[in-house]
Amino acid sequence: MLNKSRTEVISFVMTEGKMANAFSSSLRELALPAFRCEFTQDLLSHFHRQATLQDRVAIVGEQTEPETSLKIIVVGCQELESLSSAHPRPALSVLCGYNNQQAIDGFATGIHRFYQPDAPVSLRQQQMTGLIEAYNARLNALKWHWIIKRLSWQRACSPARLMQELSALKTRSTASQQQVSLRSSSGWHCIDWQRIRYVEAAGDYMCVYTQEETLIVRSTLTELATRLPKAHFVRVNRSAIINLYHVKRLNKVSPTVNYVELQDGSRIKISRRLLPHCLPLLDSNPE
Repeated sequence: MLNKSRTEVISFVMTEGKMANAFSSSLRELALPAFRCEFTQDLLSHFHRQATLQDRVAIVGEQTEPETSLKIIVVGCQELESLSSAHPRPALSVLCGYNNQQAIDGFATGIHRFYQPDAPVSLRQQQMTGLIEAYNARLNALKWHWIIKRLSWQRACSPARLMQELSALKTRSTASQQQVSLRSSSGWHCIDWQRIRYVEAAGDYMCVYTQEETLIVRSTLTELATRLPKAHFVRVNRSAIINLYHVKRLNKVSPTVNYVELQDGSRIKISRRLLPHCLPLLDSNPE
């Protein structure tokens, strides 16, 4: 079954006649999303409009929206001869034919797809599924192009400049996810979690040891732990959390006494209760 939720109403454009009747009747036998058939006496003009659709969508102020403008051009075998190489080719076109030679002729003329209205249902389903997937891909590309052009017009900048700004916003957003906000007696601090070596409880306060300084923060160790990435910070005893990013080695003094050594030489004892949890994370670099 074709996925009905992925598409808008699909428009097929064709020349009215025997081929069009066979094509539309054949489609009704398939479980297609909503579609409509439009008939024209000037198929070549539709070829040109669809081939230049992206440029027209980009014109701010012109009522050319992808959902209502994108169409699939249906060509009959008798119309292939009228299509010279000079005519522009739309992104979506399909030849309605009945044998392999007609399909070859259509592809040689620049038609993108082939549909056989008297083929078994399973084959027609496969042919139409590929066409609708191409339609969805083209529609999404046009929507993106439409949004970028209008946003760049609103911001009075080029599309290239807009993409640079969007990329910078994404970078800043990613960076903000790598930071933790801490309040000390001197004010608020935004610190990259990679720069925190370890955190140690000192009564009602926490000592946050970074690569540059030590911050005294009013918090509990449990609350502070919830704000740090769990994949990178581990609690090694009742009063200390370490950053695995700064671990140098695990020092096994005895079966019951173990320390974790950090890159700066700091040594923090691992409690016996938490040792089973810490070993898998710390034992990859034994002393």
